[in-house]
Amino acid sequence: MHKILAFTILGMALTGAILIISVSLLFNTPIGIGWTIVVAGAATAFVIFASSALVLRRRLFEQDKRIS
Repeated sequence: MHKILAFTILGMALTGAILIISVSLLFNTPIGIGWTIVVAGAATAFVIFASSALVLRRRLFEQDKRIS
């Protein structure tokens, strides 16, 4: 369970980095609609990783609470 949480945090960090890099390219892009789709996909992945990390953290906290 801790490994899954670590991977979701890593995924959140990578998609966040992609979003930070791609924001400046949205304003003056020669590529067009393709780059906008990539940014939308990265934003969606970031939201999924963030929500799953919160859920897993809550489950781990409840599991540790029961053991103690």
